Amino acid sequence: MRVNGLRFDKAAEKFRKEIAGRVEQRVLMKRYTSFRIGGLAEVMVFPQNADELLRVIEYCENQSLPWRVIGKGSNLLVLDQDLEEVVVNLQDGLKNIEQTGEKSIRAEAGAHLNRLVKFCQDSGLAGLEWAAGIPGTVGGAIRMNAGAEKKGISAVLSAVEFYRWPGGRYNRSKSELKIGYRKFELGPGEIILAGQFELTKDDPVAIRERLRAFLNKRRATQPVSFPSAGSVFKNPEGNFAGRLIEELGLKGLRNGDAQVSELHANFIINRGRAKASQVLELIEIIRERVRKEKGINLELEIEIVGEEK
Repeated sequence: MRVNGLRFDKAAEKFRKEIAGRVEQRVLMKRYTSFRIGGLAEVMVFPQNADELLRVIEYCENQSLPWRVIGKGSNLLVLDQDLEEVVVNLQDGLKNIEQTGEKSIRAEAGAHLNRLVKFCQDSGLAGLEWAAGIPGTVGGAIRMNAGAEKKGISAVLSAVEFYRWPGGRYNRSKSELKIGYRKFELGPGEIILAGQFELTKDDPVAIRERLRAFLNKRRATQPVSFPSAGSVFKNPEGNFAGRLIEELGLKGLRNGDAQVSELHANFIINRGRAKASQVLELIEIIRERVRKEKGINLELEIEIVGEEK
């Protein structure tokens, strides 16, 4: 039942008149997440630039409509139920990447992380090679303080540009940011618009070789041929979530088309038509077994979107 259907219809009509970007209604979220899972979103808007993004948010705030900003949807498990929100999708806009200094790069939130990695390589700037192959956006990577191979984006992040209604746009330097392991604190209604990165000069050929090494390792150790949301759990201090799950013999455990990867136990993959409910059941089985047999409470790294009804 569409409780607020007319309000969302009115919002979609308003957006079509006021922004150049696409506006879609009753959109299957599975089309816009790397997991290929998720129910219907009432409205999805694709702003072409920051001004259009801010216009959409201001309307939603003034009309008390719930909203959410996504990029590539690579760290999300969207529930099977309808999502009564305006979903602001950055994949069509906010993609600008530019060199702002000898070793500085500014990248907008909607830019693909792999495009930023390639831009750095072409510019002879090192520090983001570990991110090669990660299927997300710059904004998403900042939001979760993405990392791999004991490296992370916070090491090269120098400042972030934000927007918050009704306060407007503003910047914070790294010293003003609250960043932790797979954690980046956002205030209520705060949106990441862009990141500023400080890197180190290096030979583009040497950077390319490191990129290839990271890509080859990722392909050999992670189930990149299946839809997933990346690592499901954060690594507990002094250990690895994947190792704990594997030690309990849970590799390959399947629930419908949702399966614990046989290649990397901290990945749950979608083998075709997996439902969010099936993934959640696997998550609870894993957490309970690890809690009971290892005495460790695993914390989710992926974000669950929606409300169970």
